[in-house]
Amino acid sequence: MNSGGRRAFLRQSLNLAGLLVAVGGTPRLLRAAEAESALVAGQIGSVLRFDAEGLATLLVPTPDMGQGMITTAAQILADELDLDLNQVTVQLMDFVGEFGEDDRATSGNFEQGAGGSLSVMTTWVALRRAGAYARARIVDAAAAHWQTPRSQLHTEGGQVHNRRTGQSLPYAAFVAAASAEHGTLHPYHVEPKPLSELKRVGRPQGNVHARKIATGQALYSTDLKVPGMLHAVIRRCPHLKGELVGFDASKAEAMPGVVQVVEIKRAPEDLSAPRLRAAGVAVVARSHWQALQAARALEITWDGSLAVADDSDQLRERCLQSLSDGDFEELHRQGEVEAALESSAHSIDSIYFHPHWAHACMEPNNAIVEVASDRATVWAGHQSIPGAINAVSSVTDLKPQQVDARVQRMGCGFGRKYGPDFVSEAALLASAVGAPVKLQWTREDDFEHDYYNPMGAYRVRAGIDREGNLRAWHLRVASDARYSVAPQELPIGLVDASLGETLQIPTQISRGAWRGPQHNTAGWVIQSALDELAERAGIDRLEFLIRLYSGKAVLRSPNWPNADIRPERHVALLRKVAAESGWGKPLGTGRGRGIAVHQTFHSCAAHVVEVQMRGERDFEVLRVTSAIDCGLAVNPLGVKAQVEGGVIDGICAAKYGEMRFANGVPVSSNFDRYRKLRLAEAPREIDVHILDSGDMEPRGTGETALPPVIPALTNAIYAASGHRVRRLPIMGAHS
Repeated sequence: MNSGGRRAFLRQSLNLAGLLVAVGGTPRLLRAAEAESALVAGQIGSVLRFDAEGLATLLVPTPDMGQGMITTAAQILADELDLDLNQVTVQLMDFVGEFGEDDRATSGNFEQGAGGSLSVMTTWVALRRAGAYARARIVDAAAAHWQTPRSQLHTEGGQVHNRRTGQSLPYAAFVAAASAEHGTLHPYHVEPKPLSELKRVGRPQGNVHARKIATGQALYSTDLKVPGMLHAVIRRCPHLKGELVGFDASKAEAMPGVVQVVEIKRAPEDLSAPRLRAAGVAVVARSHWQALQAARALEITWDGSLAVADDSDQLRERCLQSLSDGDFEELHRQGEVEAALESSAHSIDSIYFHPHWAHACMEPNNAIVEVASDRATVWAGHQSIPGAINAVSSVTDLKPQQVDARVQRMGCGFGRKYGPDFVSEAALLASAVGAPVKLQWTREDDFEHDYYNPMGAYRVRAGIDREGNLRAWHLRVASDARYSVAPQELPIGLVDASLGETLQIPTQISRGAWRGPQHNTAGWVIQSALDELAERAGIDRLEFLIRLYSGKAVLRSPNWPNADIRPERHVALLRKVAAESGWGKPLGTGRGRGIAVHQTFHSCAAHVVEVQMRGERDFEVLRVTSAIDCGLAVNPLGVKAQVEGGVIDGICAAKYGEMRFANGVPVSSNFDRYRKLRLAEAPREIDVHILDSGDMEPRGTGETALPPVIPALTNAIYAASGHRVRRLPIMGAHS
């Protein structure tokens, strides 16, 4: 329903029923004209707002980077509020969090960060309580106006219905009373509906902003403008952790529209606090184009000596060599691994490797910041609203309590936009020039100054007995992160003799969360090794995995607090994808299927990938059959979209993903050097199944599907071609 239709609906409702109010202590029915004029703007609780025309807006606390949180949160709220989604608009909520003892901003009742596939999990209860509270206040206001017990009232379709009189009025009629302070009604005193009464949760819901997105009306952070805004572009040091020696800005300062040239000094590394990661020189101008052209005219001298050893080829060889002679840290040991390996009937000793991956978001980093003497405002698409506030505070004289955050929609995030650097830079420049500044990174900036998924080399030594049962498991991880794969991941816990070790390779390359951190490569390494063991045992891959996971006790996740690993979930998912994919049915020449399963972010997913080889290494993905157990699927359509996105991202990273460095300089600086999957290369079919495990709480979905799709793909390639993929990317020079 459009806004005009909603207004007409409200007028009609008020004309039919009028509005009962108390005048001088005596209730009377307002005439239609009076009733309509009684509509006021107001906010009821924290999630429901009405304008002066009676139009309702749902407020969503969690940032949206394409994961569909705007829609999913709106579903949850609409269910508790008894609203239809076509009756409301939906927008992102500004910061409503708290400030800790150190004054740093943190999330409050609502989690206002988006990462770790936790968006729905961490807001599920809070959103339901907030919606139930707002509805309770409306009902209380209606009961007072009608002088009717609450038990005689019920809500549906954005209206309060009076069973005793037969009257109905829209929520908007009660905004004035419902938005007033209530001394006796507290959000935590109002219980959400029982799950059995929810009508929208669990049902497919299309994106509430789909039409706006398709027609270009939905605004992303990069689209935003504010009055008096200037534009900034930064020339950052191209060398990792390099320093600025000097610069000549005379040509740039003489160019049209240039307002100021600002030096940016690199702040010391501190992973616990926002910081300025790169030395640089910024140009602030009247337009983005003027700033970009002037930045190119700057003459700058850099010192890049710190990171000259950071070369992709050299780092790869250091990681691989360390697997044999490195001094490893032991993270897990159980039983006698060497003895178990020696007594195994069959064993493997396999080495795997993958390079760095960039985030390559469709929308490069950007932010607008305005800084005054006692207040600042940040407009940004950022994965952590408290983080954006703290980033502004870190480079100004303002406390976080003096910073307002206006949350914007993101065009992708994948973990990159948790980084505070682009917000800190914008705040520094706004403070320097005394005006609102929009900092827009270029595509090259985005690639060259990323937080990359770590590089890693892995050695798996494992053994099985004559019946194909896993008896020994030894995983070594050499990476430029402490561990790019957690050595304690399954199948440790399913085998009596196991050892997990890690070694960090020194580097100046910044690493960070990339969709499914750690697990994005753990799934590949572990499930690839299990596929090799199944082949050694002469056992069907599906049968081998089911035997491994069947009948095992519930385990505690080594990486996620309060996250149980239930191997029986793996079995159910494996059986589902096998049945739906036609596992075991014969295929033609050059075709093969691969299967894999992995649990992460409190959920579990499995895939069967079917490929057709198109040459020695190139291939076409014909079909992906996927199954996910994510607890309660609040929006099955959204879950399906997340699985499909994870499948495509995983295939893309496996086939092409490689961020390269030469002598401390990132050289994969745009899509011509960092290839992504083309539409024609996407799977012909992705068939997604959501398993109902009886779990009545929602679990993670945003990252769960990606880790197992890479090994399912590489296992399929082996089945089709006999080529075992142990180095990524598949189409890389060193595979």
